[in-house]
This record gives sequence, structure tokens and C-alpha cells, in this order.
Amino acid sequence: MSLELNPPGIERLVAAGAGGPLLAGLLWRAPQAGHSRLRALQEARALTTDASHFAQAQAGAHLRYGMYQARAAEETLRLPRSTHSVAACFARLVAAVAPNAALVLSVPAGGQRKEDKYVVVCLDDGVPVVDVLCNEVEARNALGAEARPMWSDNPVAYPNSEAADFAWLAQAADKSTRVLPIPINPWPWVMGLAALALVGGGWSAWHRLQQAAQLRQQAEAARAADPLPRYLQALAQRRPGMASDRAALVSAVARLFEARVWVPGWQLASAECSAVGQSCQLDWVRKGGTYEDLRRALPGARLEVLNAPGGGAPLLDRARMHRSVAVPRIDLIPRDRPLAAAASAFEVFGPQLQVWRTADVVLEFKRAQLWPRLADAPPGFLPAQGVMAGEVEMRNVPGPFILEALRDAPPFISWETVHVDLGDSGDARGALKFMASGVFYVAAR
Repeated sequence: MSLELNPPGIERLVAAGAGGPLLAGLLWRAPQAGHSRLRALQEARALTTDASHFAQAQAGAHLRYGMYQARAAEETLRLPRSTHSVAACFARLVAAVAPNAALVLSVPAGGQRKEDKYVVVCLDDGVPVVDVLCNEVEARNALGAEARPMWSDNPVAYPNSEAADFAWLAQAADKSTRVLPIPINPWPWVMGLAALALVGGGWSAWHRLQQAAQLRQQAEAARAADPLPRYLQALAQRRPGMASDRAALVSAVARLFEARVWVPGWQLASAECSAVGQSCQLDWVRKGGTYEDLRRALPGARLEVLNAPGGGAPLLDRARMHRSVAVPRIDLIPRDRPLAAAASAFEVFGPQLQVWRTADVVLEFKRAQLWPRLADAPPGFLPAQGVMAGEVEMRNVPGPFILEALRDAPPFISWETVHVDLGDSGDARGALKFMASGVFYVAAR
């Protein structure tokens, strides 16, 4: 099942399978232990600065990223969609039984290949360390002197090898072996300068507003009662329920990955978990089924018939199923220390947020206001014991990283809603993008 490409082509595309072409010749990097997957991917990309795509292979605690670097003749060419890594497929097939195995497959000349080539893959501890497309002499050098269990399509050259070919490899191709684009931001310094200017301009504007508010406060002081005791009382009443319990919300969102995307006659369109509503709702599109089909497929969930916007007529082709979840409300202010002010909080967590931004995960903070609000408080009222609250939104989070992103977000954030749209893909575990919204809290001063 060799693959021939019309010139110009990518020589390392060595075979075509039902799930997509197979790519050899990746550079495999091992990230430092203990880093999150987002951080590990960025670390691997930093070691291969001109890489544009990556694949990953994992065996137990061992994780490696295979980086694709376009050669000079390939810089204007794009990898086909659904391209899979030869090394990742091989690791997926044999790592459990032979963690230090090797693979040698022949690739006949044709297309961009002027001579016969050989794909060589070597595993250490179940993950790839060698992944090359080369001639016969280089293939033997790539194998090294270490005795390894062999898989090959050349029993004459490797008499003790297990039979293998590209059709056998293609059976292992799935989402875990796919070669994906690396999310990068080529101008992080521009973003840093823009963020600095935004913070500086906001602080200057805030300072001017404070001065004007203080003047107005002095003029009204004679008739305005002291708002501080009333504010502190309102704060004490609201604090116990100011935030959602993050662990409980993460647990509820984790169950979305277990949700069925098809039931008889229905397809899942979107899902959302709300800490305020204490429920997770799944919106379904009818594909010939009935409401009773949904009730039978999702016992314990409550059916809601949706109405058309602006009218009372029901949407017979859509339905919403509600599942109750328990997300306790908690006090987000630490007992042993006060909240940090905005400048200090973002100084501490700024590096982490920049790493997320480099991975195209957008975290947007809106202007914070005094919390809780007092309707009759004089303008410019900002007590030293006060708390500021603002809306925060996280977008463009890849499906495999949403739980990690929710858990590792700065502790002064209370996530309230997590949402994902499936569209027509019906795939809640693949390359879907999640979004989450909530509230962040900082000290007023």
C-alpha cells in the first residue's frame, strides 16, 4: 500500500491507509517530568523551533512528542488532513508486548523517491526514539548494536522478525496517532507590550476616575451615611456562596466525556454544565427519533421541549435533557490571608496565562467592580476591606485539555459555566474547542 505523490510532494509520506496517509521521519522529544501537557508541548516545540506539526506517543508514564519539520522543498506544501505517524502507530501496536522493539519496512522508489528507502522506528520503554526514512546502509546504522525484537517485511534480511507491513500499521491509526498543527504565537513580545500598555492605560484611567470620585464624595459626605458597616455586612452575607466548588464542577464536566453522542434517532449538538443552575444540559437534534427514545436512552434525565425563538411553537426537531449535578458554593477568600490586589495577582499568574495564550487558549478578563454592590453607596466608595469582581471567559480550549485548564486556572477564579458545541462531528473527545465562563475576585486595594 505504498503511496506515490505527484511532484512536488512530501517524500516522508510513505503509505496511504483508510484513515489517512502515514508519515515517517519525525524528531521525537521527551518533555520534562511533571509538566502539564500544554506546557510539555510548548517545551517540545521550543526544542524544535521550526516545527509546524506534532504527534504524540505514550506508554505508561513515558511521553514523547514527534515534531515535523518541513524541509526546504516542502516549505510551501501542506500535510494532508488526517495524517498519522508511522512511529506512533507502531508504538500503539507493540509497546505493551515489546517496549524496546524495532520496525524496518521497505518503501519502493517512486514520486519524490529516486531510490528504494527504508522506514526505521526504534522504541525505548514503549515510546519512539528513532524515526527515519533512509537508505539500506543508514537503516542498519539507525538500528544500532542493541538486540531488539524486530518487525519487518524483509524476512531474508531480518530472519527472526515478525511479519509487518503498512496495512498492518494502518490498523492502529486513530486520534492518538494523528499529526496535528502546533498552536503557536510568533509575536509573544508584541502581545506582552500590548498587555503592558493596556494595564498602564487602565491604571491611569482608574486613577483619574478615583480622583474625580473622591471630589464628588467630599461634596456629598454631609448627607451620605457611612456605607462601610453596611458594605461589610453585605460582604459577610455573600461570601459563603461567592464561588463554585472547582473540584465538583470539574467532576461534572468530566462526565461529559462519558456522554453518548448518538442515541436511537437523536444526535448530540451541544453540552453545558452550569454551577449556578446545578445541572448539565445536553441539546439534541432529532434524526428520526421521538422524545420517548431520549427518555429511554437517558434514564434519570429530565426532558425539556424547546420552543422556537420569539414564539410559543415547540421545536419538534430539538430537545434538551437536564441532569442534576451537585456543585457546592464556597467562600473563595483564603482564611489565613486576604485576596491579592489585581496587579499582584496577575503578576504571579501572568507567566502561566502567557503559556496558555501561546497555545491559543484565550483567557479574557473584563473590568472588575466592587462586590457586592451597594445601591446607595456614594460615588468612589472603595473600602480597604473591599472585594472586586469581574467576568472572566476562557475560549478555544482543546477537548483533551479542558479538565486540566479548569483545575490549573488561577485560584481567584470561580468557574460557573462550561460549554462545548459538537456540530456535525459528533465527537466530544477529539479536536473540539471548549469555553468556560465565570467570575474572578481580587482585593479592592
